Amino acid sequence: MNRLAPPRLRLDRLPAATWAAAGLAVLAAFLAFTTSLSAAVLMVLAGAASYWALRERQRFVISSSPGDQIGLIDLGQLTPLLEALPDPALLIDAESRIVGSNAAARRQMHFEARGQFLTSILRHPDVLEAVHAAVREGATGAVEYETPAQVDRHTRCYVAPVTWGADRAAMLVFHDQTARISTERMRADFLANASHELRTPLASLTLLIETLAGPARDDAADRDRFLGMMQIQADRMRRLIDDLLSLSRIELDEHVPPSDRADLAAVAREVADSLSPLLKERKINLDLNAPATPVRVVGERFQLAQVVQNLVDNAVKYTPDGGAVRMEIAASGDREETSAQAGRRWEEAGRVALLTPAAAANRSYAFIRVEDAGPGVAKRFLPRLGERFFRVERETGSERGGTGLGLAIVKHIVNRHRGGFLVESQPGRGSAFAAYVELAEED
Repeated sequence: MNRLAPPRLRLDRLPAATWAAAGLAVLAAFLAFTTSLSAAVLMVLAGAASYWALRERQRFVISSSPGDQIGLIDLGQLTPLLEALPDPALLIDAESRIVGSNAAARRQMHFEARGQFLTSILRHPDVLEAVHAAVREGATGAVEYETPAQVDRHTRCYVAPVTWGADRAAMLVFHDQTARISTERMRADFLANASHELRTPLASLTLLIETLAGPARDDAADRDRFLGMMQIQADRMRRLIDDLLSLSRIELDEHVPPSDRADLAAVAREVADSLSPLLKERKINLDLNAPATPVRVVGERFQLAQVVQNLVDNAVKYTPDGGAVRMEIAASGDREETSAQAGRRWEEAGRVALLTPAAAANRSYAFIRVEDAGPGVAKRFLPRLGERFFRVERETGSERGGTGLGLAIVKHIVNRHRGGFLVESQPGRGSAFAAYVELAEED
């Protein structure tokens, strides 16, 4: 049977204070024999020096028992080390209580109290099992999981055991994988969508080019007509690629909510001014109802302008020449009040919430509502209006030339802003789309 080696004293690691204390003890013993100082004074001096030397020595003893190396220091004293980590990190003891955390973890997981159980903030079974394995068996592991929410988050959790004196704990470090996974999906979706949707205009262009190179080579009238058709198909391809790239950029950052501030009423006025040539050409009147005071919301100005422009473009496309499009901007209350005010105005209309934000206390919203004077949409089509490439006219056989991405772009932008998206439509009367985002707090 092997015996534990006795503690070893590393003389090369003793500090100067220890050598000074030892020297003082030797000097006190020497003075006891060479001077007339009282024995009591000399004994006190020698004892103090010896205690100081022994205390300093204990700091540099390398114990043969791992459990004695740290002593009785509390696990919570590791918390300052966690604060140095950029990713959220937790320290969990053998009873599955949180004994340490950094600011990133408290901010992301919405907790403050130390000592509460891990299950009160995290319930993923694979992570909990990895924590138990780290504490019981000293096992190291990594768990990838998805958090369902308005925007799904993908996380990789690294779990490692920490031996601290006689105790064993588990350290958890959470690394956000959402951007990487979103990028991978964006590339796959872009290739799939582009290859599918570009096939039709490319086939049309190929056929037109073959016709110009053959039967219509010497016919000036046919040549001009076919060139015009080719221009239409080329413009369709350009719009499709622009919309696909815009949608991909939005999806890439969809998990990161904006922190900027913007005046929604001012954005609506700017978009209305930019669309005035199109409105004039179609003889469509745009009735804008917006307050004179700023309507400040939490949002990125450029993306909010995309929302307004896509909603107005969609309304203009379905409104007959000489008709009217109505746009309203207003501040409202909580989620339910805003939904009722912005999306429930026509008694006989069908209604669908294409996007609904998570419930939150003390949160108010502002909305934009755009009404057209088009034919309206049947109730069975309403839930699909936010899907990419879905067009009602394709289902009914009355093509109008859109890309089918405008409303999908609106939905993803509003989702990034943690807002809501509504539609109500009544055949024979028209359709109304409403998007709402969080009101900014007053400075």
